Amino acid sequence: MRKNKTTKNFTNFKMNNDVYALRCKVMSVIYAVKKSGMNIPRIDVRIGEDKNCHVLGKGRLNDNIIWITPKAINRSEDYLYHTVLHELVHTIFGKGHSRTCHLMSAYQPQVVFSKDKLIKLFRRYYDLWINKQTKQLEVAWNIE
Repeated sequence: MRKNKTTKNFTNFKMNNDVYALRCKVMSVIYAVKKSGMNIPRIDVRIGEDKNCHVLGKGRLNDNIIWITPKAINRSEDYLYHTVLHELVHTIFGKGHSRTCHLMSAYQPQVVFSKDKLIKLFRRYYDLWINKQTKQLEVAWNIE
């Protein structure tokens, strides 16, 4: 099945050396998550601009694809981690925004947590996701 690589109001950049360098920064966050022991699926990463200048990234719910803007990438490392992990929660776990979670707020806070603390918050969503998958497998095995 072919995956749609575009999303509403977002223009993907053509790949060149500059875009590749930006994409590598985003991929380094994804690799950091994997190195911390979380087995997440393959994520498609697109770099581009959104028509709304305040948007830093987008993630399609449950579809393993994220779009990140250069504005998000060129901020500090903690801001980059916040944006990428936020979009990963959308695209991997299918979760929406939450006013009570620092990571999943609809608006990026003025002061973001350190990347280590953000990964711990991400791990909470990961653990819930793994538990849900395990329970679904147990139910499927019990049906047979």
